[in-house]
Amino acid sequence: MSTLVPPVPEAADAAAPSLRDARRRSDDLEAAIARDPSRFRVLTGDRPTGPLHVGHLFGTLENRVRLQDAGVELFVLIADYQTFTDRAAARGLPDDVAGQVADYLAAGIDPARATIFAHTQVEGLNQLLLPFLSLVSVAEVARNPTVKAEIAASGGTATSALMFAYPVHQAADILFCHANLVPVGRDQLPHLELTRTIARRFNERYAPDAPSSRSPRRSSVARRCCSAPTGGRWARAPGTRSRCARRRTRRLG
Repeated sequence: MSTLVPPVPEAADAAAPSLRDARRRSDDLEAAIARDPSRFRVLTGDRPTGPLHVGHLFGTLENRVRLQDAGVELFVLIADYQTFTDRAAARGLPDDVAGQVADYLAAGIDPARATIFAHTQVEGLNQLLLPFLSLVSVAEVARNPTVKAEIAASGGTATSALMFAYPVHQAADILFCHANLVPVGRDQLPHLELTRTIARRFNERYAPDAPSSRSPRRSSVARRCCSAPTGGRWARAPGTRSRCARRRTRRLG
């Protein structure tokens, strides 16, 4: 299967062994998807901060459609709660959410084969945030590169406390629907490491005797095939909620 990821220059590759390992895993996952796509549940999504553009099309949307067409179970999250992390609540948020759904449909994501849902439509997902926050320290979250970069970019202005919840909320997104494949960019790899940590600590504290399952796997970059889910409706649907609620009773990870 062809890849959309350009080769890494030798010097850069040598300086980034974790990225090189992630790319190798992506190649392995590409082959596994080709053999049996039904084994994989992918979670991906965007914050609804305005219309999607051509960068989204080539960066992520085409890859999501490719995974969908390959037969992978695809979940697409509209992360509307996460828009509050670094901006005031926008009056236009409902329109932005509806517009993002329209963009997904126009790009080829098929609601008959993929589940499109928003944070505000699935209460159980957001309820995971509180116990998950209890499983990590402030120092662990503060070390997250995305959190550090956003705080630095704020230029010394007050940073919302939600910024520290952001990577933990992403862990809830992944673990809530038991995604086992998550497409990420290189800057997002620490988010998956934190997700694994939270899943392990949750199981140790709350479900030590439950059967273990595999942690979510990752790809090297968002436009690559193998990193992140399908039901079939845009998620206020009771079927979507009850299906995920049943899965929450299982061991996380």
